[in-house]
Amino acid sequence: MALSYYLYRGKEKIKIGHEARVFTVIAPESHTRKALFAEGPLQSASIKPLFRNVYKIEAAPGQLEASMGFLRSNARHPAVCHHAYCLAGDEATRYYLTDQLTVQFHPHHSLAQREALLRKLGLRFIKAYDKAYEQCLVQVLSAAGANPLKVSCRMMDDALVARAEPNLVNRFEAQQPPSDPMFPQQWHLQYGEGLDLAPKAGINASGAWRMAKGSRQITIGIIDDGFDLSHPDLSGAGKIVPGRDFTAGDSTPAPESLNGDFHGTPCAGVALAEENGTGVVGAAPGCSFLPVRFPLTADDDTLYEIFEFAGRRAHILSCSWGPVPVYAPLPSLLSEQVSRLARSGGPDGKGCLIFFAAGNYNAPVADPGNTSFWWHHAETGRKETRGAILNGYAAHPDTVTVAASTSLNQKAGYSNWGKEITLCAPSDNWNPLNPQERWPGRSIWTTDNEAEGLGFSPGSRYTGYFGGTSSACPLAAGAAALVKSANPDLTALAVRSILTATADKIVDASTDPATGIRGGSYQEHGKSFWFGHGKVNAQRAVETALQGLPQQEPANGLAILAYQAESSRILLFNRSPNAINLKGYRIETPAGKDQLGAFELSPGQTVRVRLAQALLLTGNGQITLRSPDGDILDRQDTAAATAAKEGWWRLL
Repeated sequence: MALSYYLYRGKEKIKIGHEARVFTVIAPESHTRKALFAEGPLQSASIKPLFRNVYKIEAAPGQLEASMGFLRSNARHPAVCHHAYCLAGDEATRYYLTDQLTVQFHPHHSLAQREALLRKLGLRFIKAYDKAYEQCLVQVLSAAGANPLKVSCRMMDDALVARAEPNLVNRFEAQQPPSDPMFPQQWHLQYGEGLDLAPKAGINASGAWRMAKGSRQITIGIIDDGFDLSHPDLSGAGKIVPGRDFTAGDSTPAPESLNGDFHGTPCAGVALAEENGTGVVGAAPGCSFLPVRFPLTADDDTLYEIFEFAGRRAHILSCSWGPVPVYAPLPSLLSEQVSRLARSGGPDGKGCLIFFAAGNYNAPVADPGNTSFWWHHAETGRKETRGAILNGYAAHPDTVTVAASTSLNQKAGYSNWGKEITLCAPSDNWNPLNPQERWPGRSIWTTDNEAEGLGFSPGSRYTGYFGGTSSACPLAAGAAALVKSANPDLTALAVRSILTATADKIVDASTDPATGIRGGSYQEHGKSFWFGHGKVNAQRAVETALQGLPQQEPANGLAILAYQAESSRILLFNRSPNAINLKGYRIETPAGKDQLGAFELSPGQTVRVRLAQALLLTGNGQITLRSPDGDILDRQDTAAATAAKEGWWRLL
């Protein structure tokens, strides 16, 4: 990895370098692919499908350039090849290019200027993400004379371009291994006590059901590898909302055993299995179900399409998958989409609340300073990540990131952790470095594949072998659906606020044997590294929803009252009954961010803050207020019509 390059991703410029032996090829038509891969230096290479017609090739030692040259110069079927890239200093983090870029143009330039730039750089327009053609997907043609990584760097130096990011292939792992022991049924939905079961270890959904069991008008979308829609607990009158299969390209998102699909059906059952007198029941049995299938591998553009489809049709989304512990930031396109859907998505336009499993590696969700972290890979065994770690979706401030607790009300040994955790929900327990080694705790009963896909329990439509944060995530999503069913007028962010404000503050005083961290207590702002705001309490959350107003957390007492664009000042207001020290709080705008210094703000008091980096632009934008832990406390839109004028503009 001698040569260094830069990858633009989100708001970051990431230093990367060539992989020594791995590259990708955008292969020709399927009928020529087999013959092409069997020729020349590729005869001794390892070839695996990556995404659609993109293949990952690991060349024999010393054969990388020869293999790429052979494919590029093949007289009959020339192919497009790109190096694979690694994070500088960390070979565990690998990035795969397609032949596309996502580009955002500055709004004040004309379409003719944009078209001229695309022609000049050898790019072809594919699609627009908005009606103004400001955000586009473009293809890098051979006329560009450079790969997408280099073209993106050239575009970032052009005055017309706000951002240009390679459309990468994202690889995700299901957050549940297919091998867990069997335990007694559905303790996670109720309060009980027994062998390997502590009092109040469940989410008390049974208590919530006395007030709300879920409504068909509230839809939970599950995005995963496939669903057995013939299952009696995933069907019923009005249960299924027409979904989509992004793997096969049709509207039948069924699992396939040849693809190794095993995961979606159990996840769906945890969230919403029907109450019908047979089998199991989900957390929100009365809610409708939007099934969305994809192969747990997708480029940025496909992920955008998946969430655009699901985020408009579902009130709640559950995603029990994510990257291994490597540096995987979101591109701007996807990061901004999550924020937009959280506020204006959903069938009612009140926002779509997106849940993500934290992950099963006992890893930090985000650790920019990591130098060595060991984890278990399902296929290759123990691996080390020697660079920064970031799970882009789980670390996003507008997703709900769910960790796992156990039936003993303790941290699940495998559960990922960090200040980015929003909540926890109960699941099973095992050693993250050896998943076959069982640790104390019960597993989860749910629906299983039988006729289609791979099952956890052969010959059965139910399993007691499920767990991981894959199970914790849809369990928390089901609780959110109960809250929304109880009070449909709530926005997605209000549902989130209710879940965090009513969570059980479970405490685990133990020290993690692998990391040496004690993260089971709650810090100044009411959050735990292991449990976030605490364990979901469905009954208390539904009771709060029925009162009509979301509970406000004490830490959320600080708000943005007004702004003044021409002098880049904002007015902060302490709406809580307690004094707040502003040290460590952050203000962010599209232009940058500022960290506040120490200042004691009394209850009901306001303070004017002059910004240095987070300048208030005269166009449409946002002002975001974050706590020292990174939580969003307030976010306000600024309109061009008011920001361009002088004076204070009130936001609350």
